Amino acid sequence: MQWLESLRIVAPVVFTIFRYMSYGFIALLFISGIVRLALIARATDAIKRHVQSLRSVDYRRFQDSEHLMPVSLILPVVCETEGLKAQVENLLQLDFKQYELIVVVNSEHGQVWASLSQGYNLLPFHQPFKKTLAASHVRAVYRSAKDVRLVVLDVKDSNLAGALNAGVNISSYPIIAPVYTDLRLTKDALLKAVYAFVSDSACVFMGSFARIGDASVSEAGKRMPMLAQQQYLERLRILYTNRSGYQSYGLYLPLSNTFAAFLKTAVIEAGGFSRKAKAGAADLLLRIHARFYREKRTYCARLLPDAICYQLPQKTMRGACEQLREGLRDMRNTVRHNREIIKTVRGAGYTQLAERIWPLIEILGIATVVFSAVLSVVSVPFAVFYLLLGILFGAVQTSLAMLLEEYAFQRHMDTGLLLGRYVMSILAQIGYHLRMALVRIFS
Repeated sequence: MQWLESLRIVAPVVFTIFRYMSYGFIALLFISGIVRLALIARATDAIKRHVQSLRSVDYRRFQDSEHLMPVSLILPVVCETEGLKAQVENLLQLDFKQYELIVVVNSEHGQVWASLSQGYNLLPFHQPFKKTLAASHVRAVYRSAKDVRLVVLDVKDSNLAGALNAGVNISSYPIIAPVYTDLRLTKDALLKAVYAFVSDSACVFMGSFARIGDASVSEAGKRMPMLAQQQYLERLRILYTNRSGYQSYGLYLPLSNTFAAFLKTAVIEAGGFSRKAKAGAADLLLRIHARFYREKRTYCARLLPDAICYQLPQKTMRGACEQLREGLRDMRNTVRHNREIIKTVRGAGYTQLAERIWPLIEILGIATVVFSAVLSVVSVPFAVFYLLLGILFGAVQTSLAMLLEEYAFQRHMDTGLLLGRYVMSILAQIGYHLRMALVRIFS
């Protein structure tokens, strides 16, 4: 009976703690909502200035100018994969005057090799090249009789970093751009990427933020499945609330396998892609940051806000969770291996806050307020108000991010589609967003 007596003494103290914790969490909810709305307002101002600057750019004239820098696209195919033919076709249809597509593949992957060999009439080609970076052994080089821009490397192993370094070694052009099989680029992607280098002589890297969907204009107005729309809205919300933290890096770290372009000389100076790194592009970028910072050289890495890169949506919730979990693990692995340089890059603190701390506070707040209502520490209307306020703040942030995207890039002009996504932004707050918050905490 002694434990019952102790419980009676402790219970009022515990109830008081839970009551004040509930009040504290509703205050934090207001603060986080206001901060994120302010970040969206800041992003709106930056996007507005960016869009206004683009009005003075004539890409057609830039395409024919002597300042145009040719690009080497490198597509590493490290395993049997679906959609390779669609990806290669997408990359060969870009609106750009001079570029090459280097596909790095192991010919022992029969299905992949057959689709390339039969679809593009590959012919053996003797091409000497300097082995500047440690890379996968190149057994043979092939060129396409169907499209002279396509180069295929038959490599001995299927390591991602080794495949990318092999592509860098054989590349002919001053800008290197890794691409991946689940990405689709818009036709003007290379024009906008290269303009970022030409307009700023100090630029050594250009990163992009992959939207969810398809890059083709014909697919832009079509309705996506519900899960794909939820992924699309969550991605936009992340872009416009976390952009200020990641633009100092030049890359959104949890999404390192997106379209990005490097100055080839910077890649070689930094030692190329590392086999030890799980997020190769992010790790290489941070090592470039470290080298230029150490040598006190003037440089910049830019995060391009334009919608030039799209990632195909995951078909299942499990796939979406695993994709985010893998991206966050790769980010933390990259940060661990580059701790010293991370401290020198602005935005490092906000990165940790946005990716780990705010989701944890959000989940703890919901759990605390609901538990307090069950114990009658706070009233049920208070708990309902807290939950509705969280949904309202989240839905407003998502809707504003979607409106900003439409204002800047005008991709989805169908009114019915936009209204449907406003409703979806509310539904996504109730299920999908909370699931992603849990993944961020426990990844």
